Amino acid sequence: MGETPFGGAASPRPRCIAGSHLTVNQTIHVTSSLTSYQHEKLMIRYRQKKISILFGSLLIVGAWWLPVQAQQTTNSPNEQAVTTEDSTIPKAVTTADPTIPIEELELLLKPFTKDELDGEAQGWMFLLKTKVKELSDAEIAVKRKNRELQQSKEAVDALEDAKKALEEAKDTKEKIETEPSPSASVEANDAAVEAQEALKKAQESVEEAVKEEKKTQQDKTLQGAIDQAVESTEEDKNKAKTSDEEVAKVQEQIGTISNKVVTDEQQQKKTEQGLDKAQEKIEEAVEAKTEVKKQVLVNITKLRDERAGLSDRFEVVLEELELKGGDVKLYQKYVNAISGIKVDVTDTQGTWITIVGWLQSKEGGQRWANNIGKCIGIIAGFSILSVILGTVLEKSLGMFPNISVMLGQFLVTLTRQGLFVVGIILGITALEVSIGPLIAMIGAAGFVVAFAFQSTLGNLANGLMILLYKPFDVGDIIEVAGVRGNVQDVNLICTTIKTYQNKIIIVPNNSVWGNVIENETSSPVRAIFITVRVSYHNSITQAIQVLKDIANSHPLVLKDPGPWIDTGELAEYAVNIWFMAYTKREDYWTAYCDLSRIIKERFEQEGIVIPLPQHEIYISEAMAKEEGSMAQRFKGMTLS
Repeated sequence: MGETPFGGAASPRPRCIAGSHLTVNQTIHVTSSLTSYQHEKLMIRYRQKKISILFGSLLIVGAWWLPVQAQQTTNSPNEQAVTTEDSTIPKAVTTADPTIPIEELELLLKPFTKDELDGEAQGWMFLLKTKVKELSDAEIAVKRKNRELQQSKEAVDALEDAKKALEEAKDTKEKIETEPSPSASVEANDAAVEAQEALKKAQESVEEAVKEEKKTQQDKTLQGAIDQAVESTEEDKNKAKTSDEEVAKVQEQIGTISNKVVTDEQQQKKTEQGLDKAQEKIEEAVEAKTEVKKQVLVNITKLRDERAGLSDRFEVVLEELELKGGDVKLYQKYVNAISGIKVDVTDTQGTWITIVGWLQSKEGGQRWANNIGKCIGIIAGFSILSVILGTVLEKSLGMFPNISVMLGQFLVTLTRQGLFVVGIILGITALEVSIGPLIAMIGAAGFVVAFAFQSTLGNLANGLMILLYKPFDVGDIIEVAGVRGNVQDVNLICTTIKTYQNKIIIVPNNSVWGNVIENETSSPVRAIFITVRVSYHNSITQAIQVLKDIANSHPLVLKDPGPWIDTGELAEYAVNIWFMAYTKREDYWTAYCDLSRIIKERFEQEGIVIPLPQHEIYISEAMAKEEGSMAQRFKGMTLS
């Protein structure tokens, strides 16, 4: 029987080889004493085993690798998309200096294309997001500090209660020594129990304070925000921490109080001293924590200023990107979401520090004070400018006599009010308020407003026609829409007329422009027309001559054009003579009344009768003889 290279005996039977537990290496090194059949069969088994091992290994690797890849593909399709997209977006270059002046940033962004601006937007978005994260961590740290302070203050109160309980237990013990009685013993036991409960409560409060501190210390992000804000030494920082030693001291002192009467006066005194030290230590920690919180709040104000500065520069990038066709809605929503200041009114110290810090910050109170000052200055400046330009325009229009008074008033009013409105709009923009949405809203509501104010818009259009074509002016005497009087005012909506009865009539411009307008004062010369009645018994020639003498001698009657007097018509009971004389527009009523009076007086002097309407009644002889008749009553009477 032969041996294998490994020292084992080789069996001449193939089944022994097949049934043996040889390794792969051992199988390869089988001695040549085996038959060729056995050797070939062994090699086949070796190959099969090798293939099985290789196939199994591939299955194991595939079973591990494929689920991992599938999970990565399933869980992060957005990351792949972002990576693919980011690979085509240029890297931001303007973010190298986050404090770059806004004016320089605007000029720097002008040559950029849309794709380049996409990269700039993402770069500034990353800076803003990082700063917001720092600000959020600092604000969370303040809330944690508030809870720590609350727990520490509760611990101080609990220690104070424990000290009072120990004092009561001590007083009760002294009472037992002076006046021993069963009731005193019971009272002493109760006092000891209360003291022990107070100490346990103090221990729990201190433990809760330590737990709150450990939560903050274990959170490296929040602790980093606190360390970044605190500018004190390590000794001051350690004062702000309540160590486990205080907890151990309280636990040790609890053991000095039994459920029975306290007999060891020295131990009780030691316990009280320990409580005093623990209380003093925690009070120091409260003061240190308050200072830490204050410094974190100051740092929050600084971070808010930095966030505001990044937001302003990010807004500049977004404006330029939007002008060049980019979609900035999501970016803008993010900026709007992270802007503003939330104040916790329950935290008095934090609220006060936040308000004072905001008022003193460059991006807060100083910035808005500057903006408000600009707004007030712009509005005041435009108000003064509107008055000055309005006055200059009003005086300048006097050099153009062809311009009507109402058009001049309209231009002056438009100049003054228009400049004032422009000042208000510019003042609003100085407050960093975008007027784009306001203008868009007004434009969108224009159709509704136009539909609701159809008649008003019609008056407006007719008012413009009146101003342009000036059929009358302020001070003219007109008759329109059944109203006669002096024009007091004309605007784009209505015309105000004062009648001879001293009534103020407001006529819409639709009724003015849509009706016949009779203007009596449009010409500088007016004609006085009087119809003079002369009796048929008087000489017409004489009457006409008297009227001519009156017209020629009156000082308000113009020589050119001269008066015109002639026979008008032969009426039923008189001859009507038409008297027409011309006078200046401003002398019309004076001359009219004066001529009427003079004509009456001269006709009386000349014996010319101005007849009144007459009726002749003829009564028959039979009617006159009839007794009781109406005709008999008129007998002997001359009726005219």
